[in-house]
Amino acid sequence: MIRPINEKDKLQYFEMSRMFYASGAALRQIDDEKRVKFWAEILKNNAVKGYILEYGNSVAGYALTVSYPSQEFGGEVLWIDELFVKPEYRGKKLGGEFLDFAANSAKKVLLRLEVEQDNQRAIALYKAKGFEVLPYIQMIKA
Repeated sequence: MIRPINEKDKLQYFEMSRMFYASGAALRQIDDEKRVKFWAEILKNNAVKGYILEYGNSVAGYALTVSYPSQEFGGEVLWIDELFVKPEYRGKKLGGEFLDFAANSAKKVLLRLEVEQDNQRAIALYKAKGFEVLPYIQMIKA
């Protein structure tokens, strides 16, 4: 089951976020000060939306999405910023369930996400769900 994140999920979200950033799925780890600031954005429920993935009665993962308008794509883009499933729940189709949920739940022209090149399991899932690799180099400036 997928449900909107709420204030009661804070501790579990922080724990899973720490696992996500320690897993190599992100460029670098972040500190809890950044988590606290971003948590406030999630709870505002504006452009940033947070979701809890449940398996049975247990919290199995989380996802964060951000909506933004894109001239390039001609409408609203839903960026899947983070998608994390706890190791013990992987292989239970929760990632695919969330991708289907995202594809069917927002007014958007496309879904967009990023993935580490060595995460072949995630890449295979995304390709199976119809995602294609973009020929872009992403750059950041902090």
